Amino acid sequence: MAKKQFDFIGKRKLFLLIAVAILLAGFVANIFMGTQLDITFKGGAIFTYSISGEVDKDGITAIVKEHLGDEADISFSTDVAGENTQATFTLTKIPSTVLTYSVTGTADVEALKTKGSEVFGCETRVDYDQENNMVTVDPVEVVTNKMVQDYTAALASTEENAPAYNLTSSNTVSELADAIYADMVAKYGTKLVYTVKTDVEDTAALTTAVENALLKEVTGGNSDLADVTLVYDKDAKTLTVTPAVGSMELNDTYTKVITETLQTELPKAEVVVSSETYNVITLVTSNSVKATVGKGFFIKCLFAMVLGGIFLTLYIGIRFRKIGGVSAGLFATFALIHDILIAYLTYVIFQIPLNDNFIAVVLTILGYSINGTIVVYDRIRENERKFGESMTINEIVNTSVNQTVSRNVFTTISTLIAVGCIAVIAKINGLDSIISFAFPMAVGLVAGFYSSVLLSSPMWAWWRSRKLK
Repeated sequence: MAKKQFDFIGKRKLFLLIAVAILLAGFVANIFMGTQLDITFKGGAIFTYSISGEVDKDGITAIVKEHLGDEADISFSTDVAGENTQATFTLTKIPSTVLTYSVTGTADVEALKTKGSEVFGCETRVDYDQENNMVTVDPVEVVTNKMVQDYTAALASTEENAPAYNLTSSNTVSELADAIYADMVAKYGTKLVYTVKTDVEDTAALTTAVENALLKEVTGGNSDLADVTLVYDKDAKTLTVTPAVGSMELNDTYTKVITETLQTELPKAEVVVSSETYNVITLVTSNSVKATVGKGFFIKCLFAMVLGGIFLTLYIGIRFRKIGGVSAGLFATFALIHDILIAYLTYVIFQIPLNDNFIAVVLTILGYSINGTIVVYDRIRENERKFGESMTINEIVNTSVNQTVSRNVFTTISTLIAVGCIAVIAKINGLDSIISFAFPMAVGLVAGFYSSVLLSSPMWAWWRSRKLK
């Protein structure tokens, strides 16, 4: 008794209507909800820090707002290792970089603007306060520390009576990142606070004694790990010890050696630890992207996807030329477009910022989807060679899809299990960057299975049967 087959060909209109309905609903959602673009595509600045120990989110938020303003988007998540907190601060606009110079002589405003256009490659606003001999230079686009150095060097002149410019302050993205880091370390970084009963007269000698003890007993002669800073507060009668490097963590061994050294050097001060904080704060990255650069990158990514689709169509057309290769390639491409749109609409509906993860998701889905389509096409070619004279094209395709559907199901499920585990673990640990890849990827895998099995082959059979007639 022959195994009963599911009528995929007979239900192809239903499958197509379902796909069209989902896409239309997604496009309506896109109209009302819009698309969120990450700074990778739309431009902006991002600052990322790693923090160990307990995190005062409100306190860190206050520090960030002070430097970046109220428009900064602030998020906290667990890092990939699941041990530290990752703090990410994002600006949709690159902070304006204002360079301040003190001037000896009379500033040449037009020369300052011209040199700004040459060095920064953009319009440069200049404000000259003649009364206080100060000049502020405000480039309207991204400025790096190297550009600031080059611009300052370009202002130097050996001509007699030429104005002299001395840079007094600047706030490039990297300098903002360093300033935020310094404030976070000062307030929440590793520190030991001791109470003392007597005044500390010579903190320099005390610092040297502590560092020598650490060199000898803890760091194995590594002076970088032994560098500490001691600050004495006469009013509060406290002595604060912090590592010179904010990213270094003092452990119990450090604390024991430092405490014993202070008690030895200050025998009458009754040195006692009043508080201990062991937070390692590290600047992971600080980046800025021009809006024009982000737009260009996005266009290049779209071009790469289109190019990939064209090559896939050509490949299928050549490989399956015996069963109408060009038409098979075109319907496989239509299925790929369906999968890309589903992945895109997942980002829209769940308000996931569109970033370079989207490109990775699309390219991965393309690979899985086209593989499923090729498996079906390969079986169609084989069955057409066997039953071409005794079965219609619809019957051949329906038989082929039934024979390969279990393989496509198992491939999709096994991949979904892996991707689902990644998404769940990322969600538990607050790893938004991984969720923005894993979740749309899972949806795209389902869409790829749907298009490979229920759309491309049945619709191609419809086209082929019409052509044969």
